[in-house]
Amino acid sequence: MTPDEIEELFHNIPEDEEARVQVLEQIYGTAKELQESNSPGLEALAEKVGNGSREELWRIPLGKSGLLDFFLTLTQGDDQGEDVAVMVMAHALRIIGNTCADQDENRRRVVESGCLPRLVATLGHDTLVRFAVPVLFNICVDYEPAQTAVYKAGLTTYLVDIINKPRLRKEVTPYISIVYRLLCLVATQEFEPDLVPLVTPFCLLTEACASMSLSSDPSDGVEIFLELSSTALTYLSSQQLRGGFLETPGAISLFLKALQTAARDPSILQVDNADDQAQLKQLQLAFAETLADLSADPRFVETCPLDSHPASLLLQWVSSPAYEMPLPAAACLALGNIACSDAPSIALVQKISVHKALIAILSSDSSATDAQLLHSVLSFLKNLSIPASNKAVLGDAGLLDPHVLPHIWDLDSQPQVQFDAVSLARLLLVNCPTTVRRVCAPLNADSLSSPPNRTLLCQLMDLHRKADQEPTKMETARAVANVCRVLHSDKPVGSSLLPQSPSSSLSLSSEEARSLLRNFYNTHRAIAETLVYLGLQTKFPVLRSELWFVLALMARSTEGAPVVIQIMNGWPQMVNVLVETVTGEKIPGETQVLQDVSSSNPPVGLDDLSAIGGALSQLEPQQVDLAKTATMIKVNRENGLVLIAELLRQYPDELTPSARGTFNRILMAGGELVLGDRDDKTHK
Repeated sequence: MTPDEIEELFHNIPEDEEARVQVLEQIYGTAKELQESNSPGLEALAEKVGNGSREELWRIPLGKSGLLDFFLTLTQGDDQGEDVAVMVMAHALRIIGNTCADQDENRRRVVESGCLPRLVATLGHDTLVRFAVPVLFNICVDYEPAQTAVYKAGLTTYLVDIINKPRLRKEVTPYISIVYRLLCLVATQEFEPDLVPLVTPFCLLTEACASMSLSSDPSDGVEIFLELSSTALTYLSSQQLRGGFLETPGAISLFLKALQTAARDPSILQVDNADDQAQLKQLQLAFAETLADLSADPRFVETCPLDSHPASLLLQWVSSPAYEMPLPAAACLALGNIACSDAPSIALVQKISVHKALIAILSSDSSATDAQLLHSVLSFLKNLSIPASNKAVLGDAGLLDPHVLPHIWDLDSQPQVQFDAVSLARLLLVNCPTTVRRVCAPLNADSLSSPPNRTLLCQLMDLHRKADQEPTKMETARAVANVCRVLHSDKPVGSSLLPQSPSSSLSLSSEEARSLLRNFYNTHRAIAETLVYLGLQTKFPVLRSELWFVLALMARSTEGAPVVIQIMNGWPQMVNVLVETVTGEKIPGETQVLQDVSSSNPPVGLDDLSAIGGALSQLEPQQVDLAKTATMIKVNRENGLVLIAELLRQYPDELTPSARGTFNRILMAGGELVLGDRDDKTHK
């Protein structure tokens, strides 16, 4: 059968599919003969079949007749001379690509033939690459088995080479958009490190950014940008590829450029198709999340110091207008990770004053409903508030003004944001007398001589009472404990409530401070109930340890002791918890405490109790070292006994009989143990 006869057969298309199959079977026989005789006529036959395969009616018959399988076998070797073999291969690729267009039956044949690795390898051939790109696309589009097969055959590596190697890219210039789409298709496969070059995300983002300026049609540029950026972010979800990306020179600047394009480019923002708008919104969020992951890597911080161009760009984004979301939120997440150590955190506040822009966002009506932005800003501020020297600066800048953090404390509809705001307040209170003074000051009084009134601490305790979320209740209780700790760590006690540093006259400042401390407790009557929450929770032992330390400090002052007594009398289960802390034995019920302790200990004399209590009162409450959890039990026991000793020595008659009796027994047993340990240390 001559080439002309073959061409004529393809032009006269039988109406019946079976008849078309029979016609092609004749051509198949001729093809086999030409192959067996090693005839150069095979090239002409392949060309005619390739031309005919463009007609949709021939596609399924080409598969059923065996011609598709025949040309698939030709891709496995090159028995003819090189030039002839390349041309036959080119026509074979045309036939395979055409017969697979929208035909899953033929795609299945291709996958099952096992020839896909060979087809993928033709992407590296200077002449065949322009044929292979559309062929592989026709095989893979909307057909996942083929996508999986070509991915495992290393398709991503070949495609990235096409983009990066000028000689290959030149050959596929008309099909470059198909190269992009193939990259996007296989990106959905489960990541395998050996199959994706580390440079892939960088390559994709480079192409994405270039598409916005190089495409003649803006809508085409937007489509390419959305697809390639989404694919790059998919790959950057892999920790290994993120690492490779961060080690690529210029990667951070490129990423920020792409993110800024997604948020600011006029062509991007003018998309009116609903699907494109949804894709853009999703892409913007993915960019912000990926930037958070990238910036959490130490390599990001190392290559992005505060005086670098990327850091300067991030600082500019913090003040970006609301319509340029997610730039401000993304910048806060990245800068927050940079601020994870003290030096950059202090510089951001005390040199760059980034907190002023953050406070402006929190106080803006336009951001009040943007949970993502508020969360990012508050998370950034939490890192900035950790260095001791930043706390007062942040408070003085207006962070605790009623329309800023306190306003967010009332956002019950956004529990995560509410929690972040309370957590930030707690951090600002840690060992910071200036912030403590601020939250304890009357909100509507110009001076401390005014009658006691509502304070920010009152607002926090109200939130503790009504909050449904356990983390929020925990943070408010910790904030209150921090306030009490600062006030009772003062020298003199309560001096943080003074409007300024204590005067040179210690007696006068001490008297003023104690008066203010009494007024403080009279105003904040919910302190006892709030602190009890820390004692009765069991999830975080270290927080209970902090409570014993604070209560031991409070018990040593005539102003704080009544609150401690209120706790022990009002919540008998707190006595149980304290007994367990000192003895290490869990008490099953509050009514059983005294009986259990009494039955296991003989009566003790008052002289013995007084001696032990007096000795324990000389001990100082100790803060638990979080880095030494092994010593927590011992420190808790000592703080608990100091607390008990103070209550029994100063206020025995104000305790309930049950609590007093229990404390007497515990003081004797536990006190001798602690004092014995102290003596052993002294002798050593």
